[in-house]
Amino acid sequence: MFDETDMLRRGLEYMKKKEYEQALSMFDSAISANPRYVEAFYSRGNAHEALGRFDLAIDSYNEVLKFAPKEAAPYFNIACVHRKRGENELAITEFSRAIELKPDYGKAFFNRGLVKFSVGQIDDALTDYTKAIEFSPKDPDPFVARGLIFFLKKEYDHAMEDYDKAIEVNPNHYRAHGNKGNVLEAIGRNEDAVAEYSLVIKLFPNDYKAFMNRGLVYIKLSYYELALADYSRAIEINPRYPKSYSSRGMAHVHLKRYHSAISDFDEAIRLAPNDIDAYINRSHAKVASGDHIGALEDFTVILKSYPDDIKIWSNRAVIYAKLGNSEAAIADYTQVINRADGKAKEVVPAYCSRGVLLSKVGQVDEAIVDYEKALEIEQDNLTANLNIGILLRVQGKFRPAIQHLTRVIELNPQNITAYQHRAVTYGMLGNKEKAEADIAKTKELGKQ
Repeated sequence: MFDETDMLRRGLEYMKKKEYEQALSMFDSAISANPRYVEAFYSRGNAHEALGRFDLAIDSYNEVLKFAPKEAAPYFNIACVHRKRGENELAITEFSRAIELKPDYGKAFFNRGLVKFSVGQIDDALTDYTKAIEFSPKDPDPFVARGLIFFLKKEYDHAMEDYDKAIEVNPNHYRAHGNKGNVLEAIGRNEDAVAEYSLVIKLFPNDYKAFMNRGLVYIKLSYYELALADYSRAIEINPRYPKSYSSRGMAHVHLKRYHSAISDFDEAIRLAPNDIDAYINRSHAKVASGDHIGALEDFTVILKSYPDDIKIWSNRAVIYAKLGNSEAAIADYTQVINRADGKAKEVVPAYCSRGVLLSKVGQVDEAIVDYEKALEIEQDNLTANLNIGILLRVQGKFRPAIQHLTRVIELNPQNITAYQHRAVTYGMLGNKEKAEADIAKTKELGKQ
């Protein structure tokens, strides 16, 4: 004949084997034998929680509180259930009740910190993690959690200290090693970052994200074949993760294996059709491989989702220009100018590029206007000064042409084109001496 103690023991054995229904049967029997058996109520709550029956779990934990209202652990467990259900405010409230009853409850401080972090209460989470470390100095997890906050705040020295302490407590704590690798990477110690990611891989050979992290550092170190191998291993472990294909595609791009890169970007897009970065990377690979039509198609897809991305408009304009479609290129540069919203670094190149195209299609006056607008923003722009100087010479406006060409030479004394066009302009003005001097300078620079 089993008493309630034996039933509880058997139930706990079933829990260890994750045979939760059998465990519940034992806990129910124990409670039937002793309706005030706190340990059985508590264990029954654990079993319901493991099965995802959260309301029943909370009911069981509340039964514990009827008989042990000053116990902190039931509040802690109720809080954990609320956290699993995404009920963050309720979780914080229950963790706080546990802490009120047990002010040195390190695990409750840690878990409350996790919830606060998840809802953006970063500074409050930092305080909770610090309390957790104070009361549970042998638990590495609060060190890792606090280190992440320091990392996000770019307080890298403090982050490194926390990760080192976590590793001191548990030398095989893979998250501590992985996060330490992130810090080392952020401060430019890439070789050391590789060592940390390698430790993670040694501890967990099937952690595909560790291979991804190490692959990224290999890219930074220009170890492209090693990066390729890591991304391939990540794909073997998890063939459904689209970023692995995108990353391997970039490794292929660095190795100038553009067709292989495009194949990887194709797969990334198949797995994640809304991944615009994969479209962008594929478009650049297509450009490099000479597939301009394919690149245009990708740029067009991207612009449907990101119509204000002026870099994409500019990239598509370049392709249209290469294909000889000046009108389409001009239209795209116009989009850049209209959408730039005062971003001078983007507007000036767009004005200059559109000016080149306008002059090609015979719209010289419009081209000059574009160069003038570029110079209003950036008066020493070499391209605008040179091109407006050439066009003004063509229009017979020799003296302003010389002014612009001279400015180019002042900014870049090695610019042969500026000397050539200024020589022609001086000749048209009848200034033979200056024309000959510029021709001589052109010859001198040509020998260098």
